[in-house]
Amino acid sequence: MKRKDLQDIKAKSMKDLKNKITDLEKQKVNNLLELKMGKIKNVHTVKKIKKDIAQAKTITRLKSLKEQNEKRGEDAV
Repeated sequence: MKRKDLQDIKAKSMKDLKNKITDLEKQKVNNLLELKMGKIKNVHTVKKIKKDIAQAKTITRLKSLKEQNEKRGEDAV
């Protein structure tokens, strides 16, 4: 994922991020199947998609932790 794409993903809402993750997982499955059948020659696409999924999941985790910390701060006041 390019730096600009990563910044765009960071700006998205949680719902959009979850949709993006599901789309990437579908792409991964399709690419794996095509790779097994020998339709695609570039074996690195699956690795790139896995990396993109991990980055998106990391961003969702950071956002959820941030929301939890904000709620704790409100409860303390």
